[in-house]
Amino acid sequence: MDAVELARQNASHLHALTVAAGHDPWRPYELAVAAARSRDLDVEATAKGAALLNKARATFIAAERLILHENVGSAFDQAFLVAHEIGHVRLGDDPGDEAAPEVDPARSAEASPVGLDRVIGYGSRQRREVQMDLFARELLLPRSVARKLHVEENLTASEIAQRLGAPFEVVAQQLLDALLLPVVTPRNAEATPERALNKEQSAAAAHRGLPYLLEAGPGTGKTQTLVARVLSLLEGGVDPRRILLLTFSNKAAGEMADRIAAKHPEAEVLRRRRCGSGPSTRSDWTSFDAFAPNWGSPRIPA
Repeated sequence: MDAVELARQNASHLHALTVAAGHDPWRPYELAVAAARSRDLDVEATAKGAALLNKARATFIAAERLILHENVGSAFDQAFLVAHEIGHVRLGDDPGDEAAPEVDPARSAEASPVGLDRVIGYGSRQRREVQMDLFARELLLPRSVARKLHVEENLTASEIAQRLGAPFEVVAQQLLDALLLPVVTPRNAEATPERALNKEQSAAAAHRGLPYLLEAGPGTGKTQTLVARVLSLLEGGVDPRRILLLTFSNKAAGEMADRIAAKHPEAEVLRRRRCGSGPSTRSDWTSFDAFAPNWGSPRIPA
């Protein structure tokens, strides 16, 4: 499961909790505000171009636990701005990160399949905004809900959009995601119980101080040991920004982050980012191939 899918499942879960608390899912702005307040965040609207927005449409003021957004557009438009900022808070961006001047509610989860974008894909900041936009859309209209409305209740994209007060293209994109993309089932840590760490693994997980080399072959519990070590560091109060995990493949990196997220609720905001993309409030996890070109070597101009 990649960081984008993890964000969408996080948002879908928050939507379910907010609706279960008695809030109307067909009133998007009230839903977004309620979701923010359930996380001890305040929400206020302000004039477009206000100085506090810093040239963005919305921002999170960490010192006041406040989401500030421009008072422009429909209730859905403003709800999307609030949901986008909830994503930044939930998924671990540094409060000092530069805000994006625009959001895209109908954004695709994939980079463009043609032209220059096909070659370069999304950069780290661009991918972050993809993650937040998809988090926001999922919070306001989860794919599971869109699928049920269309398949079981026979509502068209136009009918859902009209009832929700959302642009047609936003609902259409979410329906396409719901109907055409494979369903990713959240991994249940309890479904595959792990054996207790052996003596060598426990020593590696608990080690502090000088560098530690542990040699192990396939199937010997390397990932389990690394996960146990990260959890031990987090529980010991180590700043997650000082934790770097490297693997030989992106798949293994994703599996490692999934396991940590499943075992440590606060760690579900682990996100992958390329080295050199700026500060992060969460541990970095990536593969050697993705890490090495950005470490100690000059950047190649586009």
